[in-house]
Amino acid sequence: MDSTGVFFLVLAVVGVGGGVALIVRRERYVRSLRDRGWAFDGSPSLDAVARLGNPPFGLGFRRDPDDRISGLTKSGRAFQVIEYGAENWKGWVGMVTLSRRLPELWIMAGQAQLRYGVVATKVAVPAQLGPGWTIGALDPAYAAEVLTPQVCEQLKALAAVHPDLNLGVDGDQLVVLNPPRKDAEILAPWLEQLAAVAGAIDAASLDSWVQPEPPLRMRFYQHPDWYWVGEDDSLLETTPAKRLGYDHSTKDVIRGRDGDGPPFVAFVHEWKTKRTESYTDSEGRSQTRTVVDNHSETILGFQLPARMPYLKVGLRGIGRGISFESGAFNDQFAVHADDTKYAYDVIHPRQMEYLMANPPATFECVDGWAWFEVDVHSQEVIGHSSHFLRGFLARIPRFVWRNLGLQDTPYPAVELTPARGA
Repeated sequence: MDSTGVFFLVLAVVGVGGGVALIVRRERYVRSLRDRGWAFDGSPSLDAVARLGNPPFGLGFRRDPDDRISGLTKSGRAFQVIEYGAENWKGWVGMVTLSRRLPELWIMAGQAQLRYGVVATKVAVPAQLGPGWTIGALDPAYAAEVLTPQVCEQLKALAAVHPDLNLGVDGDQLVVLNPPRKDAEILAPWLEQLAAVAGAIDAASLDSWVQPEPPLRMRFYQHPDWYWVGEDDSLLETTPAKRLGYDHSTKDVIRGRDGDGPPFVAFVHEWKTKRTESYTDSEGRSQTRTVVDNHSETILGFQLPARMPYLKVGLRGIGRGISFESGAFNDQFAVHADDTKYAYDVIHPRQMEYLMANPPATFECVDGWAWFEVDVHSQEVIGHSSHFLRGFLARIPRFVWRNLGLQDTPYPAVELTPARGA
């Protein structure tokens, strides 16, 4: 055998040996976990994290739980340590169970930062914690009631062994990023310390903050009334999906609504087409072949409270459209309608101001639906469009709704805060 053959043989032997070593190391690690009475699952289902809804959970359509360790701490508190992958994050998460479901709260030490997608704002840090901490919450009063002196002391003890602590309250789970999961001898006392933090939170007077139990389903951060459908090809018959081609299917179907806003459906439509193309083979002869092209489009629609006359609103690129009294609006937007008076009634000066301040994707109202022309199927796009449309409908005058057969406006004219998670 020449030197090249020997080289590749050595590489193969080293590769096989390395693979065997990894398998042996993993088996020993799993055995060390089970010797403690803990369970190990190399392929957990989504149910393992279904009740979690705060980042890194609750974001996007990709939810991939992997290796999972679970059991009870010495104090009898349930825990799990799990590898989790999402569209914008991948890593390990450790958590213990609280006695009550509580609002989100973010507690960070050292170099830890608010997690991707979190909408909470920074609030005052209790004097008991001292410098080097960051607290995030939607309600400062809630954060102050959680962070009792006893909780602060336990947090400082945990940060002493986990300097860049990134901890959050997610319902009835106390969740920490990057637990020391590689060594069971280190993980066990770490879990006991995390359980001590949970015990101090349980002892705090927080009954007024208890949250209701949500439905057991795939959850979306800051959108409690959204739910995952997955596939529903019947939607292709009731939505403005393209009809050309074959092998039509839907994926990532989401339904829901935000507060009292209009209910929506959003999904990706995929299909195929065939075409014939000419080419020259290696011998210079002209040939033809059939090529299959894959296509997709995003469908996003909101159900309106009444059948409305046709109205399309978009940026000037869709044509000049109806002329309004505002030159600035006409320069930015094009509005098309079957009934010009109806368009004037809906797109009044206050509505124009709203549109110019919050430019939406092009949308059209057709009978009982508003369909948005969007290129991306994402949680952010759905949330932004939902928030915008709620404000648009709230600015339609009462007499217009009455002309459409409703007794009053279905959407009170309130000033809307920016959409959370949008």
